Amino acid sequence: MAYTCSFKFAPAEWFAFRDQEVLDSVVNVDMYARQGNTFENPDFNLDIVYDVHNYFAIDLVQRIRMSDINDEKLVVILPSPENAVFITATELLNKRQISCRNLHVFFLYEYANEKGEVAPWQSPFSRSGQFMKYFYNRLEEHLRMPMDQIHFFTKENVATYSDELAALGGADVAYTAMSWSGGIGAIDPESFPAKTTEEFVAMGSRLVTPMPEMIAHDSLRGMFGCSGDIANVPPCAATVGPKDLMASKEWIDVEYLIGCGGVNVHQAHPLRLALFGPICPENPGSIMRLHKGTCYVCPENAKDLKLGKDHETLIDDLAAIAKKEQA
Repeated sequence: MAYTCSFKFAPAEWFAFRDQEVLDSVVNVDMYARQGNTFENPDFNLDIVYDVHNYFAIDLVQRIRMSDINDEKLVVILPSPENAVFITATELLNKRQISCRNLHVFFLYEYANEKGEVAPWQSPFSRSGQFMKYFYNRLEEHLRMPMDQIHFFTKENVATYSDELAALGGADVAYTAMSWSGGIGAIDPESFPAKTTEEFVAMGSRLVTPMPEMIAHDSLRGMFGCSGDIANVPPCAATVGPKDLMASKEWIDVEYLIGCGGVNVHQAHPLRLALFGPICPENPGSIMRLHKGTCYVCPENAKDLKLGKDHETLIDDLAAIAKKEQA
C-alpha cells in the first residue's frame, strides 16, 4: 500500500494565519541552524537549551539582585503559573538574602468570568494567585516587596493597566510564552484585530474572550490537574496588550510549558510560525522578532516536525527492532 499526497485541504476557518505555503515551510526549518542572531533584527536571539525554566529563573533573580544592589526600581511583566520558576527563584533569593524591595510585578494576563469580573488573587482560579503562593509567600518576609508593588488585574483597571505600566516607565523586562493558537499569552488575532502590524503593536490592555484553543491549552496546566478539563477553565481574561510588550526594554520568551504540569508538544508549530513566518497581526508571536530579546526553547519544541515521517519510517523501525531482538 502506498501513501499519496492527493488529499488537499485548507486550514480551519477560525485559524487567523492561512497561507498554506508558509504553514508548510516553517515545518521544515532546522531550528538548531537558526540559533543565535540569525534574524532580521540583530538584537533578537534564539537559544535552544535543556533547562529553559532555570534560564528564566536565573535571569529574573539576577535582575532582582542588581536592583537591590543599585537600589533601582525593577518593573517586570510575568506570565503565571510558572511555579517551577517561582520556586527556584525564591530558593536563590532566600539563600543569598536578596531583597525584592524595588520589584514591581505586572502580569501577562489573568482569568475573568463571562461577566468581566476578574479573578482575585485569593481565588484558586487566579494566575496571579499562583505567583503569590509560589513566589511571594515563599520569600522570607523581610525580602518581600510591598503589596502595592504587585499590580493585580481588576475589573476596574483592565482598560488602564497599560497606563499603570507606562506611569512606571514601562517594563524593564517582559517574560512571555506562546499559546496553542499562536498568541502571546491571551493576545490573539480575534481579541486584537488589526489590519497592519503598526496598528497591532499600538494596542493596549483589555478584557478578552480567548480563542477555544487557548482554553484547551490552559486545561493542560497543573491548575486544572493537567486533565484537559476544558469546562473548568474561566472563559475570559484580562491581558496586557502588544503595546506593553513592545514598550519593554527587553523581551524574554520562554517555550517549555513544563512547570508543575503541562505538556509542550503543542507549542512547537505555533512557535515556528512566530519565528519563521511573516511579522503580521495574524501571527501575534512574530512581533517578538521586532524587539531586543531572547527566545529560549526546550529541545522538545525544537524537534524535527517534518510531516509524514511516522508512516514513512515505521516499517523500517519495526524491522530494526525485530532484528535487534533476534540477535
